[in-house]
Amino acid sequence: MSRRLLAFVTVAALIVVPASAGAKKRHSHKPSGVDGVVLNSTCPGACQEPPPPQPVYSGPVTITVQRASDGQQVASQAISDGKFRIRLKRGLYDVSAVPPNPPTCQPTPQTVCPMAQSSPDVIIQPCMQGETKRIQVNRHRFAHVELHVSNSCIV
Repeated sequence: MSRRLLAFVTVAALIVVPASAGAKKRHSHKPSGVDGVVLNSTCPGACQEPPPPQPVYSGPVTITVQRASDGQQVASQAISDGKFRIRLKRGLYDVSAVPPNPPTCQPTPQTVCPMAQSSPDVIIQPCMQGETKRIQVNRHRFAHVELHVSNSCIV
């Protein structure tokens, strides 16, 4: 009986040891990148002094990330809740909030279109304007960025 038990334990040990020795070690490291929020900097009506806190932008916007060295786009993320988190390698990046192009600015007595190049039938200037910021991403860290979107047709 003891020989059978010894043989069983030996075989079990041979099966278990190679499986655990051959298992890959997991390299746990902290990721890096950018995370942030897009704020709506449009004044609802007449702007107040001091201005109230800007609310989180709740419309569709695309966050784009380009390398600062060569302008190559390395990431893009469509969001609609105003918050984003994008993993990136360390480096210097231009992070942009890009709202959708329509609607365009149509001058009325209540709205003024900045730099609008238009004829009576064609309006070129989009109302929604985004922002770009240059951000340094360090190893194992997420850089926080606050971007703004505004409606330039509302004054």
